Amino acid sequence: MAMVGDGRGAGGGLPEQVIDTGHSDMIHDAQLDYYAKRLATCSSDRSIKIFEVDAAGDRKLEAELMGHDGPVWQVCWGHPKFGNVLASCGFDRRVIVWREVEPRVWRKMYEYVWHASSVNAVAFAPAEYGLILACASSDGFVSVCAQNPDGTWNEQRISGSLDAATFSPTHAMGANSVSWAPAINPSALWNPAQATPPPKTLVTGGCDNLVCIWTYNDSASRWERVGEPLQKHTDWVRSVAWAPSLGLASSTIASAGQDKRVVLWTRDDTATSWKSVELPLFDAPVWSLSWTLTGNVLGVASGDDSISLWKEQLDGSWKNITEVVQT
Repeated sequence: MAMVGDGRGAGGGLPEQVIDTGHSDMIHDAQLDYYAKRLATCSSDRSIKIFEVDAAGDRKLEAELMGHDGPVWQVCWGHPKFGNVLASCGFDRRVIVWREVEPRVWRKMYEYVWHASSVNAVAFAPAEYGLILACASSDGFVSVCAQNPDGTWNEQRISGSLDAATFSPTHAMGANSVSWAPAINPSALWNPAQATPPPKTLVTGGCDNLVCIWTYNDSASRWERVGEPLQKHTDWVRSVAWAPSLGLASSTIASAGQDKRVVLWTRDDTATSWKSVELPLFDAPVWSLSWTLTGNVLGVASGDDSISLWKEQLDGSWKNITEVVQT
């Protein structure tokens, strides 16, 4: 089963649809596309399924994609300017990019097989940067794969070493999550000088309990860590999510971990350090985070099958505005 909510139930129950996906094993991820008209799910049964969904509750299986040799952990939709594109990653150490070549017919357009262990997360970059995806693996490395104008792909790994001459894992013991920064500078809403997209930047979380921020140095053609790692977690960081931006004067990152903590990290455009606020301790490890499109409501999914939505208040605190518990 997969639950799909529209998030309009603040103050009460969360409106939802329950979809019988037909998966024969545990579902690990479910993602709506850019227009919220299609739902992609992935499972330990090695399959990815794509459904047509609408507000009336009707849903129809459109396609079933088979290409992984083990559990599929995560799926991610690309921006529609690149066509109907979906990325998946799994225990078989592979990342697959799928394209819809004709209605309801999907084909592999790219397969990345460098990683030596399970690939746990995959995320497409903002469309302003091109068709680029990042993936995080249990081998400790985060990779970035970018499609070139001729259709080939450029592949890079992010080294955790500050020395360009040495190469080390992005996260010791394993990388669990990756999320891209918006392609909008803080203060761009009212400052035309900030209208140009900033350098490509992403945040990662790993089994070393750290949250790290990385930016791409075009002149050196390499990814470099920005500042010191963010440290609040006492166990594995399971999920990181950079909040979408409307061009306001601050940036926000959420991180969640095996330690049952969710930490909100914020930085003003004039500051050099990140401030942190913790949500109340959860009853179980927190596995997944997701922001609304406007970046003002955070969804939290934890290991006790609960989902909660949190919104920042005027005093800087965060309030639980609704909760769903799977029955």
